[in-house]
Amino acid sequence: MAGELYVSNLIGTFDYQEILSLYYKSQSLPVQLLQQSESVLLERESALKELKQEIDSLYDAFNSLTSTTVLESKRVSVSEPEVLQAEVVDPLKALEGSYQVNVSKLAKNDVWLSLAGVSELSQSVASTSGQITVKYGGEVVATVDYDVDVDDSTYPSTLTEVVNAINSVQDKVKASIIYDGSSYRLLLSGRDTGKDNLVEVEETGSGDLLDKLEIGASYSDSHVQTAQDAELEIFGAQITSSTNTFDGAVPGLRLTVSSLGSSTVTVEPDYEPLKEALNSLINAYNKVVDFINEKAGKDGILSGDNTVYTVRSAILSRLQPLFNLSLLEVDKDTGHVSVDATKLSELLSSSPQELEGAISKLKASLGDYLLFLISPDSPIENEIESLDKEKDRIEGRIDELNKSINEQMEIFKKQLIQVQLLQAKMEEIRAKLTATFGVPTLFSGEKK
Repeated sequence: MAGELYVSNLIGTFDYQEILSLYYKSQSLPVQLLQQSESVLLERESALKELKQEIDSLYDAFNSLTSTTVLESKRVSVSEPEVLQAEVVDPLKALEGSYQVNVSKLAKNDVWLSLAGVSELSQSVASTSGQITVKYGGEVVATVDYDVDVDDSTYPSTLTEVVNAINSVQDKVKASIIYDGSSYRLLLSGRDTGKDNLVEVEETGSGDLLDKLEIGASYSDSHVQTAQDAELEIFGAQITSSTNTFDGAVPGLRLTVSSLGSSTVTVEPDYEPLKEALNSLINAYNKVVDFINEKAGKDGILSGDNTVYTVRSAILSRLQPLFNLSLLEVDKDTGHVSVDATKLSELLSSSPQELEGAISKLKASLGDYLLFLISPDSPIENEIESLDKEKDRIEGRIDELNKSINEQMEIFKKQLIQVQLLQAKMEEIRAKLTATFGVPTLFSGEKK
């Protein structure tokens, strides 16, 4: 009978380890069958988890298509890009139409350039020690004590040392040196544009550094650029900004001006994000279809699994709002869905509201179902949980069988050892008889 073990020739020698190995193989067949079943369960579980990931991707694509941002996307163009640039920052606020924008001022920072300078950077700027203060927006940002001793580094005395002293204590006013071909002059530049960001430099001690350089309030010509706001006009309204960027001057837009002049800003619907989102949704659905065709088709690991077929048909049926507009076509051979690009362009051109209505219906018909499919209570998740339980049951049964086989192996091993001991004893007796009577044929079965 199958599974039975026969041991012959016990009078001769035998290897009980080989017998145990054969016995173990025969007894392990049920375990191997259970392990094969467990392997199939693991493959099915892995396939279902992959399907769930594909549905997650489909849900992400669905959310992109039905988001307000995609449905309300806008694009902006300008007639004179050298005057200004425009970008949409809030499509919900951006109103379709054209806007005439006149740029009358550009934002500037405050700049001072000394009218005089020094012929050598190694020489002292002032003839008398003193102190200067630098203000930015009305607040003191730097106080510099200086002297006239170029050999003593305790206080700055050269133009380079004065510039370094100003820059080392703050970052709102940049001090630098300009060489005009004959002398080195002091340049002070405000960091930010806007009328409130004025730079002031004052002599607060008894020195004469500013007079030697001819810079400051007493030398108005040294104020070479006055800080100012940018200014533009839209429909007669004057709008200012401390920078050359305007947020909200045109609702939902950011304007960045670069030169004086006029430009027409036009806001229009932008349907490209919607087209991309629709195609992404259909591509994600087709990936689900391909996965199911492969895994649940003939010889697939999920073959015969009604859950996955139900999921596919349920998703397809919920695309009906788009089918009603003749936007989608189905390939009967592959099950793929495709978008009719011509029909889509016609709808966006003639009746975009009709398409937005269909997408709203899609949101109601498909959204809740996809959310259900990725939830812990989805039929896919329930099937995975069922497979886990079956896997645990099989593993428990395998453990029981292995324990039983090991116990039987131990018993059988002891029995074989006893047989081997008996065999050795019989061989010993045989040897004695042969030695005594000289008739080994007594044990050979031959007749004399």
